[in-house]
Amino acid sequence: MLKKYISIVTIVCMLVCILPSKSYSMDKDNFIKFLINSSYPEVDNDKKDNNQDNDKDPNKNKDANENTEVLKSNKNEKNKNEYIKVHVGEENIPNIASNYSVEQSKSEYKDDIRVTREKPRLLIYHTHGCETYSNSPEGNYHSRDKKNSVMEVGRLLTDQLTNKGWGVIHTTKYHDYPSYNNSYASSLKTIQNIVSQNNSIDIAIDLHRDARDVSDPKIKEIDHKKYTTTINGERVAKFFLVVGGKNENADQIRKLAHDITKFGQKKYPGLVCEVIEKDYAKFNQFVAKNHMLIEVGNNATSIEESKATTKYIAEILDEYFMQNE
Repeated sequence: MLKKYISIVTIVCMLVCILPSKSYSMDKDNFIKFLINSSYPEVDNDKKDNNQDNDKDPNKNKDANENTEVLKSNKNEKNKNEYIKVHVGEENIPNIASNYSVEQSKSEYKDDIRVTREKPRLLIYHTHGCETYSNSPEGNYHSRDKKNSVMEVGRLLTDQLTNKGWGVIHTTKYHDYPSYNNSYASSLKTIQNIVSQNNSIDIAIDLHRDARDVSDPKIKEIDHKKYTTTINGERVAKFFLVVGGKNENADQIRKLAHDITKFGQKKYPGLVCEVIEKDYAKFNQFVAKNHMLIEVGNNATSIEESKATTKYIAEILDEYFMQNE
């Protein structure tokens, strides 16, 4: 108590003696800085402490304007100001993400991209992201109604694979809007850019929704029954793989498609349709060693039925690659 009393008396005496002389030479900013330095001597170590914090957690290297109180001054440059950060409580520590953070993007999309783990191995993208399902309010089965489209199926498939331990990149960039004819040229640029920045990727999925002529309600009803099945009491959309025969790696992707189809048909009979081969096309399948063009459901099936299929696709792919590597 005695030491504390002496300290208080000393500070009061210093303020009485020093402040009058200082007040003549200090402007408002310098006076405030003086008070802060007197009250918070730990600010002298602010820069050092801040660097140590950033080394531990790079996500704390943030824009101080969001959660901190700042004052400006600089001892060396008269016209330049120095920020003094005074943190009051854990909630006020700067916490703005850097340009890119895997942790932040595990469940969030930034610039139409989500990355669920470091060194992702699998890429999911959509050359025809505007493909929508039967219950889309737009009614034409091709619109930017994302929540009722193949984009939503891709989002859920990303979740399912991530839950099984896969590192996945999912891009929701539109490639068939505004130009449908340039879809594959557009998606090629996207996937080449992603793969070039993530050399850990060796599996790619171009996720689509099959297109049928369902203008006649009776045909739509027939197609719905034909392209859905029941698994564990749940109605789900069927899916199949497509192979472009003009790729240099056509033999590889053809073998992969047929092997996965057989594996899926054995595991869930009636869920996987036969492989469709189109010798005249590439479908950008040369970009990845293991490329799959997967069609989930069609415009006669609903978004709920197609989303329900994703857990089975994830299970099939996960077990297939685990057993064949």
